[in-house]
Amino acid sequence: MSLQKSIQPISDLETLNRLLGDEGGDYLLDGNVPDNIVWLRFSGRFAGQEVVWNACIRTMKEYALHHQTTEDPKQYIDISYEKGVHWLEVGLNVDVIDKTTIEATIIMIRNYKRLNLGRHEYGARSKTL
Repeated sequence: MSLQKSIQPISDLETLNRLLGDEGGDYLLDGNVPDNIVWLRFSGRFAGQEVVWNACIRTMKEYALHHQTTEDPKQYIDISYEKGVHWLEVGLNVDVIDKTTIEATIIMIRNYKRLNLGRHEYGARSKTL
């Protein structure tokens, strides 16, 4: 995952919950929305444990600026765990990342019971626009 250095990671749930209490929200957002790429932190479950997700959500158009893609790229979830930190990158076939997209992505990640390390692609662009 190439964007890990873009945010200061949080690995401790207590720290995240304290910061969320200060902010009064369900996630910590770095930057402003709408945008083509956003960084955030939120809690969720992974491998049966409550974790802090240090996440990046980006449009496939933004992803294509930095990576070679097909004409009809698939959306993806990329999960890694390094030095005690859970990283999550999600590429979506949307025009822009806004508050609604962020909240829907968080719900999707929290509801998906079989998340695994690595990159997982799903759905072609033409089927998701």
